[in-house]
Amino acid sequence: MKIKAVGAYSAKQPLEPMDITRREPGPHDVKIEIAYCGVCHSDLHQVRSEWAGTYGLPLRAGS
Repeated sequence: MKIKAVGAYSAKQPLEPMDITRREPGPHDVKIEIAYCGVCHSDLHQVRSEWAGTYGLPLRAGS
């Protein structure tokens, strides 16, 4: 299923909306609708590759 996310394709770019694909919910999952959310400042450090052990890009905030 397609969902909305916020992330970056490069450490030099600002965060931007993106669509990502997730698996369909299983029999023990709960699907919820999210109206609003925030981004933790630590997510920004991770996206900007400011910490050791940073994951590869593209990176979605909160993942």
